[in-house]
Amino acid sequence: MAKIYVDKEVCKGCELCIYFCPKGVFEMSKQRNKRGFIFSEAKHPEKCILCKSCEINCPDLAIYVEED
Repeated sequence: MAKIYVDKEVCKGCELCIYFCPKGVFEMSKQRNKRGFIFSEAKHPEKCILCKSCEINCPDLAIYVEED
């Protein structure tokens, strides 16, 4: 299983992780970060196949994926 770290204070809610994830791991939070952005969350980490598409495509480097 994967460990997925999303730095909610860095995430600006662009939703690219949602778009690029082939397994539907990410969803947008219902909360806002300190900068006022709704951030992404790894709601289904058990579906992660460690392709790191989210990490590679995050323009803010807010996502880090590692094998558990």
